[in-house]
Amino acid sequence: MNFHPNPSRLALRPLTLALALAFPALAAAQASVADEQAQDPKKIQTLEEVRVTDSAESSGYISKTTVGGKEPLSAREVPQSVSVITSERVRDQNAATVTEALNMATGVTVISNDMHQSQFYSRGYGMNVTYDGVPGGNLSGQQQLDLAVYDRVEVMRGPSGLFTGSAGSNFGGTVNLARKRAKHAFGLEGSVGTGTWRNHQASVDVTGPLNAAGTLRGRAVLALTDKGWSIERAHTRKQVGYATLDWDATPQTTLSVAAAYQRDRLRAGMSGLPAWSTGELLNISRRTNVSPDWNRTGWTHRWYTADAEHRFANGWKLAAKLTRWERDQLYHDAFPSSGVNRATMTLNYVRRHGEIADTRHTADVFASGPFHLWGREHRALVGANLDRFNATTYGHKWLRPWDLVPNVPFGQPNSISDFGGPFESGSQSADRQHGLYGQLRLRAAEPLTIVLGGRWSTYKTRSRRIAPSKPTEWQEGGSKSRNHFTPYAAALYDINPVWTVYASYSTMFTPLSNERVDGSTLDPREGRQFEVGAKAALLDGRALFTASIYDMRDVNRAMEDPSHPGFYVNLGKVRSRGADLELTGRLAPGWEVQAGYTYQNSKYIVDKNNAGMRWEFWEPRHNLKLWGMRHFESGPLQGLSVGLGVSAFSKTASSAFSPRRQGGYAVASLMARYRINSHWDVQLNANNLFDRTYYTRLGGLGTYNTYGDPRNFQLTLRAQF
Repeated sequence: MNFHPNPSRLALRPLTLALALAFPALAAAQASVADEQAQDPKKIQTLEEVRVTDSAESSGYISKTTVGGKEPLSAREVPQSVSVITSERVRDQNAATVTEALNMATGVTVISNDMHQSQFYSRGYGMNVTYDGVPGGNLSGQQQLDLAVYDRVEVMRGPSGLFTGSAGSNFGGTVNLARKRAKHAFGLEGSVGTGTWRNHQASVDVTGPLNAAGTLRGRAVLALTDKGWSIERAHTRKQVGYATLDWDATPQTTLSVAAAYQRDRLRAGMSGLPAWSTGELLNISRRTNVSPDWNRTGWTHRWYTADAEHRFANGWKLAAKLTRWERDQLYHDAFPSSGVNRATMTLNYVRRHGEIADTRHTADVFASGPFHLWGREHRALVGANLDRFNATTYGHKWLRPWDLVPNVPFGQPNSISDFGGPFESGSQSADRQHGLYGQLRLRAAEPLTIVLGGRWSTYKTRSRRIAPSKPTEWQEGGSKSRNHFTPYAAALYDINPVWTVYASYSTMFTPLSNERVDGSTLDPREGRQFEVGAKAALLDGRALFTASIYDMRDVNRAMEDPSHPGFYVNLGKVRSRGADLELTGRLAPGWEVQAGYTYQNSKYIVDKNNAGMRWEFWEPRHNLKLWGMRHFESGPLQGLSVGLGVSAFSKTASSAFSPRRQGGYAVASLMARYRINSHWDVQLNANNLFDRTYYTRLGGLGTYNTYGDPRNFQLTLRAQF
């Protein structure tokens, strides 16, 4: 397998796709708005704050979202907890990765895996990912394309199986990554930056029409990173490229194609520190690196997507999307496999070498539009999607004498010799899923909307050994489900033009492979959530307030059959309860804010060994994230923008009885930007302003005890034309 891709594969493939703006409809809508403004002057002030771009991208800290469905909706129209990290918020905090963006999101806990990727939790569970609404599997444990490719990051908390089925199979929520689109007007943005630990970054983003009529538009993005880390000796080089074309084939039909490429290589990286062999944390310098210099890991991504949209005269539209992911992972490293012995100050290491290559093909087709019944207009949506995921793994046989390196003096990882040799094992797995889904938004009364939906999903998996292992035939896996129904129901009530209250019932399922005593496979696990909340569009829609409480049950969990050891029954149950609060938007001229608080409490309800105990220790029960911006548009400070943020977390632990724990902590950040003129600005970001020592993850004896970054700075010069 060739891990190093040919850059020519970045070229766009002849895929056709579609998404666009109906210009005749937009013109008619603008004329209608002008008439309304003339009749009601109070509406003028409201509409001034709605900033519309020709590619439907977000502006400010408030944006419509598609994560709650297939079509853009305001947060008030989504009967679940949703948050959006817009491109402006990303720029203000100088974020480069999806991990950094989700660290800003209300109700999301980011837990470090290694220096390439993390785990993401909400409401006690992991999260799934979609790309422009197309299911993409598990968000955790997979490096994502950088934010240079995306316009915004949309987050919905809680089960969301209506449009995703069991892809990812995580009950915590779904993160939708909305890619950048080509614009009708020319635009060019570039930046260069440098920071602590020689963190050098550069990017360029150019877009605009490619013909005189503006029916063909393009966009291209290039981003480069050459980065040191807070731990000594580690170093990253990353290249990101993205290109898209949008074509209005007719006034009613838009096609779009896009491709992205990302290559990331890390030298001397690690996955956290070991602990003492007795279990306690080492409490040593945050600069400590326990990896040898020859450690190397890397990811390579190739992403191709195509979509098409046709808009009918009656208000209906038909949309189709195709995607192909190619993702390669390399690891050649040594890491601690034991704690540090206090008496000898030594520990054991394991060496490993392998490659993982996976591909994912997805397709999604849906139709949506209005219909009239009972003298009112309602909306319907019906569609189907399929997901094909294949993974190929090459490695060596573990736990041979030369894989284990015992009694290594702590602090001397370079005493571990490098190793090599051909791969000795190979395997393949294949997951298949398809489903049909539908949703009705019924305007039951002027202030009341009823949302009903359902999905029928079929899922199966299989695996086999391949060379250099002794090849085998495909074997059907135990995890499978056929025509599993996932229901959804919600109601929204508009109390007045400002306030909406809602209640929703959402579900998701995870196939199981455990066997009953009769040889049959257990029924799938199900996440079932009840949520009630209120949302308000304050200050003429310039700010959004949301509040919600939820009760989620993880039912049908596999539990050992008390009468037949070695077999299982669907009796286990976990409960997660909590609340979310969020305030986002422009509270006054020149003031922008995004603030969120989350309370989360989960525990085992029915379990053979853990009933009544806490379910998840990595997530804090209390999570507060505050960020505010002040833009000076006049006076002696004109052109200056200042931002201040605080993220605070209550205590966490690695497990129920582990001594590896940390109390609550808070981390502050600061930024200042000065607009030199209409095209140039310079920005300084300071992270962990007060140099707080904390852990982003508490792990085992050997690894995964990971410090957060010490205080650091990033200076960026940006140009826009």
